[in-house]
Amino acid sequence: MSHLSLRNDIATLVERLRGGDRWSLARLLTLAASPELHSHLMDHLENSTASTDQISPTPVIAVTGSAGVGKSSLLCRLSAAFAEHGYYVGVLACDPESPLSGGAVLGDRCRIAAGATSPTMSHRVFIRSVSTESGTQGVAGNLSVMLRIMQAFGFDRIFVETVGSGQGDVAIRELADGVVLVVQPQTGDALQWEKAGVLEIADVIVVNKGDLAGADQTVADIHAQRPTKMGRDVPVIKISTNCGTGIDDLCNAIIPLTIVVRSDRGAINDKKSSHIPRSSMSSSKHQTDSLLEQIADYVCGPANFADEAWSTARLCLQDSLGCGLLALNYPQCTKLLGPVVPGATLAGGARVPGTSYELDPVTAAFNVGCIIRWLDYNDTWLAAEWGHPSDNFGGILAVADYRSRHGHAIMVRDVLAAAIKAYEIQGVIALENAFNRVGLDHVLLVRVATTAVVTEMLGGSREQIVNAVSNAWIDGGALRTYRHAPNTGSRKSWAAGDATRRGVQLAVWAMTGEMGYATALTAAHWGFQDVLFDGRTIQLTRQLQDYVMQNILFKVAFPAEFHAQTAAEAAITLHRQIGDRWDQIDRIRIETQEPAMRIINKAGPLTNPADRDHCLQYITAVALLHGRLDSDHYEQATADDSRIDPLRQRMQVIEHPQYTADYLDPEKRSIANSVQVFFRDGTHTERIEVEFPLGHRRRRLEARPRLQEKFRLNAATRFPRDRVDLLASQFESNSIDELPVSEYLDKFVE
Repeated sequence: MSHLSLRNDIATLVERLRGGDRWSLARLLTLAASPELHSHLMDHLENSTASTDQISPTPVIAVTGSAGVGKSSLLCRLSAAFAEHGYYVGVLACDPESPLSGGAVLGDRCRIAAGATSPTMSHRVFIRSVSTESGTQGVAGNLSVMLRIMQAFGFDRIFVETVGSGQGDVAIRELADGVVLVVQPQTGDALQWEKAGVLEIADVIVVNKGDLAGADQTVADIHAQRPTKMGRDVPVIKISTNCGTGIDDLCNAIIPLTIVVRSDRGAINDKKSSHIPRSSMSSSKHQTDSLLEQIADYVCGPANFADEAWSTARLCLQDSLGCGLLALNYPQCTKLLGPVVPGATLAGGARVPGTSYELDPVTAAFNVGCIIRWLDYNDTWLAAEWGHPSDNFGGILAVADYRSRHGHAIMVRDVLAAAIKAYEIQGVIALENAFNRVGLDHVLLVRVATTAVVTEMLGGSREQIVNAVSNAWIDGGALRTYRHAPNTGSRKSWAAGDATRRGVQLAVWAMTGEMGYATALTAAHWGFQDVLFDGRTIQLTRQLQDYVMQNILFKVAFPAEFHAQTAAEAAITLHRQIGDRWDQIDRIRIETQEPAMRIINKAGPLTNPADRDHCLQYITAVALLHGRLDSDHYEQATADDSRIDPLRQRMQVIEHPQYTADYLDPEKRSIANSVQVFFRDGTHTERIEVEFPLGHRRRRLEARPRLQEKFRLNAATRFPRDRVDLLASQFESNSIDELPVSEYLDKFVE
């Protein structure tokens, strides 16, 4: 077909568009200016989608604000920044309509294109000016069709600049995943920020021209209004496009906007145009599931974490290693350790703390993950999905030790940074995505998080991280069968070790160049969401930072499933009040949260330790009887106590609605239980209510010395006193951060 005849052949143009042809992209955008062609264009785009793999559309970020605030100059900087990180960026700049030609006045395009002087920019950035024509509120009337064309081409990010003539320019909210509002210093008093309109749709507020006087005051004025959207604080970022400052901070704030989107936005919405469901968007070589991209972007990003996150990460590492040392005293655990094939050790391999094993990193990851998790004593995360983010230390420590022993400068601080990121990936996904509701086990998230951070630790690129994590999702998920009656068993103690092991294996394969799968989650019919998640979308509901590490829950005083921690604490308090009146007990009332009702409310026989440590009634009975609770209480010798089952049978377990509400409140995150004992003569004990367990963030200062003591006691089961003192002292200062990992783990070798 000649170039001339091709100009208006929409079917051929769409086919070439999906192959990455920029000329076809430009021509189709020109055709989109004709309203009479919109239906024809959309039909061909939809038809071509049906014959290809399908994924969610490219994220759309709007940049809006009044005239003269520097939107175009900002987009120049943003486009360059994303392009330099390997993204393909499309920009639609809505220019004012020319009163003479009806076309776009090209000032915006010229300013944005001014940054496209490098080969990287010119290759990875596409800019198109769009006349507002008959459009309203700062956008063109044909913008929705043009966005659909841009998405079909396969950009990684699409930016839309509105004309931005004032605070009424809010139509863009219907077309974008996120809105960046640009203001400049000294543009109004504090009352200006309270006006309804464009401020209310902003996901990020940028104070541009931050090198001018008054910029800091403008930032303070906006902060004083505490801008929020959908329950989230809106970031306020000061930048200077002139000096190039603040651009990286803005990029980091923009990335989460592609996942925190309106729940009802199932399409690129223009009520005057066709609605194309997300599930029918086509794949292209540049499009990737947004969740995969968000994880990769976060892992590749800097480790700029709060001091509290670093401090808590040290506690998590210490506690996890202590839990692993204690688990080595249990033959059921140690029988699974060592090489897969007897004798297949690896000189110079990764070590398993508390043993003499040297193993390949994949096998070592299983060993380390298995001992950390075995006794259900390591830290916990509770949300819509549950889990134990410290399980990721299996893969992290194995890979870090192996690389450290082979000439790479891997320090303990690198382990802590990887842990903070793994905790965050696992925990934030768990906030709103309940895999347990469809019968999948939470170790799925250990595999995903380990894969991501370990690939980066091995030196993987952003693309290799995406490839590895996509394979982690394609693996599917383990069933929760082994956590529930009548099948509760010891697999729940090694499943996380298996998950972190698999994460290392997938990372190693990705480093060889093994391919990934761009739509592992969203592919129609064959993707994870359709096959295993009832067609629901897996979303992140907050920006990936260090929230999870700062709010992690420790098991400080006793090894019990975390929903029962406060019940155990309450029962221990009641132990002395009962005295010798065990045979006079009429009933025991336990009030708890809904998750505990669903997970650990068990009647009937309990067949093994794994069954018992997930039974609210058993945990409460043992704590009432002994005034303490430790790992040995789940063994058969304690279970044979003839008083336990009669006490269990007298227990009434009731959901307390407020406990459930407070459990789900992200600002509170309590895990409350109350216990009260009633006697046959009509008397009763106090009703002991414990709202926050000892390991909660709100009790962190109280818990810290007891966590140190917990580590000493656990380590003393494997090492002599002087070694225990040495290991414990390492955590008393930040100097541990600069130790090479191999040197650090030398001290844990038996």
